[in-house]
Amino acid sequence: MENAKPNESAPPSPKVPSSSLFLSPENLCGQTLLSIVGRGHSILADIRILSDRVPAAFLAAADLDSDKDESCQDKNTGSGLFSLFGGTSSGSSSKAGTSSAGDVDGDEDDTEDVKKYVPFLFDFSYLHNPEEWEASLSVVESKTPQQQQQKSNSPETLAELEREFAVNHRAAIEEYYELFFSIYDYQAAVNQFATDLTKGYFIQYTVESVLLDLDGRALLCEAVWLYGVMLIMMERFLPGPIRERLIIAYFRFCGRDGDISRIDTICKLCKSTGIVPPKSMTSANFSSDKSFKYPMDDDKLFARYPIPVDLVRNIVGVLISDDIYQQASVFPNIDHRSIRLSRQASMLYVILYFDPAVLRDEVGKLREIVDKYFHDNWVVHVYAGLTADLSLEWDDRFPAAKIALDNVLKVDNVKRLHINNAKLIGQCMAELRAYLTMGILTDKFVLDNKHDLLNCLRRCNIAARWRILHRRTSTQTYYDIVCVESDQITTDPKLEGNFVVSDTHVVSLLLLCSQLEMQLKDIFRELLQKKGDIWMNCREQARKTMDDLADYFKGDQTLARVSRHDGLIVWFTSMSDEIRALTYESGDHFTVTGREIQLCVQALEEVEQYDLIDRDVQVKSFLEESRGLLLQMARAVGVSESICEDIRWISDMSYGIESVKSYVTIIHTRVSKDPSNVALLQGFFLKLSSSLDGPVERLKQLSSAEAMKVTEFYSAELVSFVRKVLEIVPISVFRLLVNMSDIFERRLLRLPRKVAADQLVTYSQTGERYKLSMMAHEISMFAEGILGMENSFVGGVEVNPRKLLDDGLRKEMVQHVSELMNNILQFDFSADNETTSSLLRNQASAMRSLTSLSKRLEGFRSSLDCIEDFVAFDGSKMWHEEMARIISYNVEQEVNKYLLKKVLDSDSKFQSKVIPIPRFPKTQNEPSCVNFMGRAMSMLLKITEAQYTTYSLERGGWFMSDGGTEVCGLKTVALLRDAIGIYGLVGIDRLLSYRILHELHRFVKFFRTNVSKHGVLLEQLRDELYPEWKAPLNVISIYAHGSRKTEMLMLPMLTCFRRVGQAQLLRRMIRYELQRAARVDAKLLQLAVSTLNASLLSSNQTFTDHPDDMKKLFELTIAVGSGDPMDTVFMATDPLEGLPLLLLFFIITYVPKIKYDPNYGSLAKGKGGYPIDGWPIIAGCATMLKQFHPSYAKSFLAYIGQFIRVSVQTYAEKKGKKEEISRLALDLSGTIAFACQFCDISNLPRSALNEFVPQYLLEILYDDDLEYNV
Repeated sequence: MENAKPNESAPPSPKVPSSSLFLSPENLCGQTLLSIVGRGHSILADIRILSDRVPAAFLAAADLDSDKDESCQDKNTGSGLFSLFGGTSSGSSSKAGTSSAGDVDGDEDDTEDVKKYVPFLFDFSYLHNPEEWEASLSVVESKTPQQQQQKSNSPETLAELEREFAVNHRAAIEEYYELFFSIYDYQAAVNQFATDLTKGYFIQYTVESVLLDLDGRALLCEAVWLYGVMLIMMERFLPGPIRERLIIAYFRFCGRDGDISRIDTICKLCKSTGIVPPKSMTSANFSSDKSFKYPMDDDKLFARYPIPVDLVRNIVGVLISDDIYQQASVFPNIDHRSIRLSRQASMLYVILYFDPAVLRDEVGKLREIVDKYFHDNWVVHVYAGLTADLSLEWDDRFPAAKIALDNVLKVDNVKRLHINNAKLIGQCMAELRAYLTMGILTDKFVLDNKHDLLNCLRRCNIAARWRILHRRTSTQTYYDIVCVESDQITTDPKLEGNFVVSDTHVVSLLLLCSQLEMQLKDIFRELLQKKGDIWMNCREQARKTMDDLADYFKGDQTLARVSRHDGLIVWFTSMSDEIRALTYESGDHFTVTGREIQLCVQALEEVEQYDLIDRDVQVKSFLEESRGLLLQMARAVGVSESICEDIRWISDMSYGIESVKSYVTIIHTRVSKDPSNVALLQGFFLKLSSSLDGPVERLKQLSSAEAMKVTEFYSAELVSFVRKVLEIVPISVFRLLVNMSDIFERRLLRLPRKVAADQLVTYSQTGERYKLSMMAHEISMFAEGILGMENSFVGGVEVNPRKLLDDGLRKEMVQHVSELMNNILQFDFSADNETTSSLLRNQASAMRSLTSLSKRLEGFRSSLDCIEDFVAFDGSKMWHEEMARIISYNVEQEVNKYLLKKVLDSDSKFQSKVIPIPRFPKTQNEPSCVNFMGRAMSMLLKITEAQYTTYSLERGGWFMSDGGTEVCGLKTVALLRDAIGIYGLVGIDRLLSYRILHELHRFVKFFRTNVSKHGVLLEQLRDELYPEWKAPLNVISIYAHGSRKTEMLMLPMLTCFRRVGQAQLLRRMIRYELQRAARVDAKLLQLAVSTLNASLLSSNQTFTDHPDDMKKLFELTIAVGSGDPMDTVFMATDPLEGLPLLLLFFIITYVPKIKYDPNYGSLAKGKGGYPIDGWPIIAGCATMLKQFHPSYAKSFLAYIGQFIRVSVQTYAEKKGKKEEISRLALDLSGTIAFACQFCDISNLPRSALNEFVPQYLLEILYDDDLEYNV
């Protein structure tokens, strides 16, 4: 198959002559109307785009609205609004009615996480008494468990949630507000245009004269029709309760600095209609299908901002009487009239809602409309795949329409239509198989049977259209007739009994028909390019034949047994001259040339009547061949661009662009059984692409910049469907790949470096390797079909089958790996873990999970490497790229809980609509963690909890306080690296960094709100302790007084320092493991990054010119393990006055509770179960001081030195009980150990401490019992 050009897949569009006077650039009236119509198509695309992006909080708020008391609702909105989403039961999903399935732009799932925003998302009832609703936020009335929990939330908490929601969704809310206003503005533009026509603003044009112009009437009808379609699609894709909440959200969040002057207008337009759709609409359940329109009180919706009735009636009259698109050449048969006028039928259905009096009272006019447009169909295509069932729409609300429709829509008539369609489908499938037989569709055959082939295409598309649309009927009686089922599966429709036509038959018809259409387009395209060559070749052969016959009748040829005939010689010579004179480049009309050819053919037929020629079989054969060549010339001349245009109109499938999505499962089944069926799909996709250019044709005529946006949207929608259809190939491949991974992981023995001869049979495992080879062969068969497809254009997007296969494999890999990591990385750290034995048990379980994950992923990666040659992709590259994306995305989502401005899926650079990364619900054991990366970090934090463990810097890990068992060390981090890779370790490092930043921000907030109240006290204590180099009078009482006054501040500080220090120590271990892995696996990269980093730091250059490059260097620096986490500056904040002094009292308070443990070389808790450990606290203090000027650390050491000197003096002067002296010595030695370890972990030289505590004093205080060498 040849590549299709972009414009060759363009769908049919209104046939507007380029020379049209009405559409000329100088015609103000035509350009104004064209711009209105173009804007209408753009708005409809915006509705579809934004309907897929509705924040889940609005869906949740609307869904919960059904639980509110009816008295709280506006009487205009109704109490049962959210049966719009398929009922009000708690198990129903609100997304079913307002968000497309498979949408990866799900910024939040409809879970308890988004329901926390519900209390401040109001509907229009808010406008009746805003003060009361605002006051209700302080007392949240609720019925659901989540809302009951919200009752305890303070107004400040709800205010923070509201601020967070506004920050994250303000831009989206403004988009919806602008969309609603654009609909109103469109209506105003249409009415203004009609007014200008009436007042003579356009001089030579009136409403009547515009409707007389071929282009003008089409555009005017489209303008009014598009406004009606906007209202229908707004109600269908953005139901009233959603609209109301979006508008009120704009009013509340953007009202202060936004434009709310149009709020009344938009409220009138978007107010909920209160219509409850049927809960059950036949077995197809169309209420959950967004492409099916249910009755929605259209006449009242259309009456809010109506179109002038006179204009509506004039347009209806034109639509009833004329064929405004002049499609008689496409469907010339009278039996095809309803198909030819189908677009006008859609317009009539919509526009009549602007004049509901016709639908209610004018039976005669409705009879005329029904008899002309709906006598053999009752399911109407509205716009872009949206359909409506007239048997449901024209109900008792519209008596005249119901009477007119009931006249033709009888059970016997429906059965007749069903039977005729079934017979037509059977006939079409037989014809298609005959035409598609290999070798049939040659150039000669196509030229000879052009009309038969076009008629076949007409019948096929008419049969498919009727069946696809009417299988969506929502009336049970008609549904049972059209969608009758059979227990037997047949290749062709059953042409007896019930005349069963299943979805499988429809799919077969579509695939075969689209294949014939594609081949005919290619053939006619080639004929157009080479018809001049065909003409010349046929003419030359025919002329040469005439010359040969003239020579033959001269009688002087050796083998010729005929006497000379001068008359025939002259005749054939003159005929040769006539044929030589035939040309279509001469400028003569083709009909003249055709007439000349016809005369030549007629002369050749008449000459056969001569007895001399009639008795010569060879001459008759030459004459027949010549006639065939002349006819071939005539047919070649008759090939024109209009044939390709007619085929595009005939093959239009805009009506089924949404309906065919229900056939995906059938196509998947066909491909699974026979992978060669993939070859049929290219024509099917090109057929679907015929629906894309309709919405953008007017924009292209207008040369509007919006054309690209609209084209991209509809092309993306179709390409998404193409991916969904073809995803059966990667799904099948991955199903086999998982089985191969299982063999690699569990059954295939690892080959050692040396194998004994007697063990070769054991290691050969021929059975398992045979299974692997069979699976690899089956994978290659699946890949062969899709790799055999050629590149083609679907809409405005080039579809590369190889890229589709690669994306499909990546999608399945991402899904599989994400599920694997989510299922395995779940740890049972219950809230009641109060014993060391339970902690050890859970730690061992976590290590087993990490080991299992490591093996599973290794087996999976080995299977990828095994098949990469069969599928033609780079398995290693795919693995690393997607693993990095999975980890980065999950880290990003986990980090969101620390951020006010969250990274939504639509803004994430790691999330993709093509290859979505799945999101999973939170686990019950760890509801605070968003995903498996959060659970992995939480596992590390829990097994290193200070209440049960002690950290040893020298031994590089955490150990149980009461037994010395290692619970987290370098082996643990190495095992974690094997499980989640380098990307995972870097991700955990990032999570820990955000955790530290969060704790530091909380401490700063705590300091400014609580510690600042003690500012006078801290200033007084600072003055009393000044200068730090000497001991003040009554210093002991000063310390005691300060400790007593600041006692209430110590516990929050302990919590902060313990958490920050714990995270920093984990980061140090992770950084060491990254460094070790880089030295083994990427030594050159590590050296290059370290050298570049050092050179940049040593230079005096600024790094603001290339921020992206610096960010990449920073990421590489972490990945290779360079740098010390303790040097990280997490935030920039204003100075905190009194912080060093407050840290002194923190040391005075908590150092007595810890003692130096020589087994670990660290300060350990004095009694078991107390949540305090030396190194985490020291690391936390060092990290806190690192965020400020170095003078803070120096001042802190000065206060520590002063305290040590005072303690030494007190120790020397103390005369009392031995226990008190011993305790004082332990406290003093603990303080010294704290100060020394603080300098070590802060990368401060020991001289910084010696500046305040002399070296000789530290040596004098050395105690053998402490075994701590200072």
